[in-house]
Amino acid sequence: MRHIEKLLTGFTVAGAVLAAGCLAAAAGAGAAGGVYVTNRGAEAQVASSVATTLDAARRTFQEMSVTETKSSNEQDGSVEKRSLEGKTGDREIEVDLKTEGSGTHVEVVAKKTAVTWDKDLAKKILNRIVELAK
Repeated sequence: MRHIEKLLTGFTVAGAVLAAGCLAAAAGAGAAGGVYVTNRGAEAQVASSVATTLDAARRTFQEMSVTETKSSNEQDGSVEKRSLEGKTGDREIEVDLKTEGSGTHVEVVAKKTAVTWDKDLAKKILNRIVELAK
């Protein structure tokens, strides 16, 4: 019987350690801004409003010499959607913002051509937007 108690205690401790490790990893990902590379660019969730995040995107465009060429605003019930487009060199940049929960979902695409994308540039732009939106 004692052997079974020791074994169960070992499993309980191991489970607690594993759960704590998973929570720490999840917290670390959230703290880093959670920028993910996608097939066409990069996306993230930020804790700021759509308006604040749009302001951060515009400041990022200025800092990175992206000329704004178009913007749009759409309201779908409680979901606010905004987009910002620009150009730098031979790249076309698209930033899409959408209310998600209490924050904003941000997607950045940097087009090289109609069928190729510059994911590194999209990630760089998004990282700066996330930093400025804090």
